[in-house]
Amino acid sequence: MPAKSQYLSGTWTRVSKVTAAILGSYVVTMLINIALGTLIKNNPSVIMTTAYSTYLLWVFFMVIAFFMRKAWHVWSLFGSIATVCSIIIFI
Repeated sequence: MPAKSQYLSGTWTRVSKVTAAILGSYVVTMLINIALGTLIKNNPSVIMTTAYSTYLLWVFFMVIAFFMRKAWHVWSLFGSIATVCSIIIFI
């Protein structure tokens, strides 16, 4: 018995969520690590630790992207995090 169509998401919604999960979460993770690198200066051990935490953050943001119901919520969350990190980097 097939699922009800009201519970299924559209094709473009799924494509947008997958794109946000893979590419958007990677970009946000890298921006967070670069922002931490600019805030923590002259401490190579902390910067190397953030290199290892990159994978954990990436998976965390991927899971968040799939837990949200609407794709634009994911993109707005990732956009706001990216904006904050970009401000930290360039100031």
